[in-house]
Amino acid sequence: MKYTIFAMALSALVLAGCAGEPDPHPAGSGKAPDASVSVQASQRPSAADLEVTVEGEMETVPATLYAQEGYSMYIPNEGWVLRGDTEDGILREIWESTANDEVELMVCHYEDMSSMVARDRFVRDCGYVFADGLGGELGAPLYGTDDDGDVLEFMVAEGLNGTTYVIAWEYPAEAAEGFGVRLAAMANTFALED
Repeated sequence: MKYTIFAMALSALVLAGCAGEPDPHPAGSGKAPDASVSVQASQRPSAADLEVTVEGEMETVPATLYAQEGYSMYIPNEGWVLRGDTEDGILREIWESTANDEVELMVCHYEDMSSMVARDRFVRDCGYVFADGLGGELGAPLYGTDDDGDVLEFMVAEGLNGTTYVIAWEYPAEAAEGFGVRLAAMANTFALED
């Protein structure tokens, strides 16, 4: 019984970081993890609920911890398919929405690159136009659009293992209050691992 209460309290503390305060940015909500603190995936519960406000309604989505060498992140249990690929030598893990093939969340692995070099390369290669170059770290995504009106947001985190990660999410502009909010909540659970 004590273990169950402790596990529930720990889950509530972890999820408080996932829900957080509403993001003033129109496409996201949630509070990002502290980028200066590394954790072990074993310190995070393997399952959690993502809480997001979508079009004024609170939504609770069961999620599972996806843990890789260098990082972990919560991905909803339903509605997302993982695929991996390598493009120009950059490993990409991509979660595609099963409801809308224009919606995806990806983590790009830039080996032996500083966060600024990886950020600049990602911007150069992605084909989106960004209003300014401010932000881009965990909790402060950069926001860009393309000629079709699609939106791309991304954050950069420099790992302790020599890899810099770009966490990016893409969706149609008209889906900002739905998929944009959900994707930002997922991305904001990203945490560096020791």
